Amino acid sequence: MMSDTRMPGFIRPLAIPALDEFLASPSTSVPAEDALSLLVDLLDRPADPLGIVRQRYKDVEDPTTEPSIVPLHDIIMRHVIRPLREAKYCYVLGMPVACIAQAGLVGEMVALWRFRMLEPKLDGRPLDQELQKLLMGREFDKLRQEERVRVLRAVDTLDEETVRAFGELRALRRQYMHFMVDPAQGDVDQDARKAYCLACKLFAKTLDLKFRDGACVFPPKIMRFIRDIVNSETPRASAPTDSQEQHT
Repeated sequence: MMSDTRMPGFIRPLAIPALDEFLASPSTSVPAEDALSLLVDLLDRPADPLGIVRQRYKDVEDPTTEPSIVPLHDIIMRHVIRPLREAKYCYVLGMPVACIAQAGLVGEMVALWRFRMLEPKLDGRPLDQELQKLLMGREFDKLRQEERVRVLRAVDTLDEETVRAFGELRALRRQYMHFMVDPAQGDVDQDARKAYCLACKLFAKTLDLKFRDGACVFPPKIMRFIRDIVNSETPRASAPTDSQEQHT
């Protein structure tokens, strides 16, 4: 028989009250006031929401690691840049664990992207899908991230800094995604900033963008990957060779 006891409860824990109120009755206030009210609610009702957002943006912003310019290629934008932006937005809005999750996703997308650009060969023959299955047992996309990096080390030119970045980002994501971490025992904001920085570094090192004589210079593997958008602008441009660097 259960005892007649009481316990505290949290009613509708996933609700966003500011939006609930707006949906229930159209607001007569100006849009800026509605937006500020929503921001206050999302940031757990701080006294200075704009000040907090500005400070968190300043804390996570790092021009030395963030990409300065990116080819407007659908795959790059959709699978790498969008989750990277979402990671930053999550941090700014006070959601560091979500930032870590999105940054970890970027690490996985960068690994897939690097492999897709490789066009690796075995004994001079292209490593097609069937050979991938024979060599690895599974397709590259279905490998765990640790296994992907191991494959990339064997067939790509990964320096130790890139390998460490993959490993550290994977470890951070695993810590927060697979274990019930007590935020009081660590600095989740610091971990989120580190994860975001590692994701930016992996993207920047893969893009390998250089500036020369006022032009952006991409390595041949990037130019092969974005050939479709380059050809749409310059239809007669020939495909780059492995010994050529391309300017845009």
